[in-house]
Amino acid sequence: MEKKIEITIKPDGTFSIEAFGFEGNTCEKATAPYEEALGGETIVKNRKPEYFNVNAASQSTKVNGG
Repeated sequence: MEKKIEITIKPDGTFSIEAFGFEGNTCEKATAPYEEALGGETIVKNRKPEYFNVNAASQSTKVNGG
């Protein structure tokens, strides 16, 4: 699976970041610069089962901030 980071910014200023195609916790390292650049405080991190399986073919983490 191709690695992809999807960022959604809502009209109220909150945002979500979702990473696809990453294994284990590498998605957190990949999304960290975007979280910092957007200046949002991490409110929720939803980790899918792939996060806990370092041998998984894909990884997704959703981060909400604002």
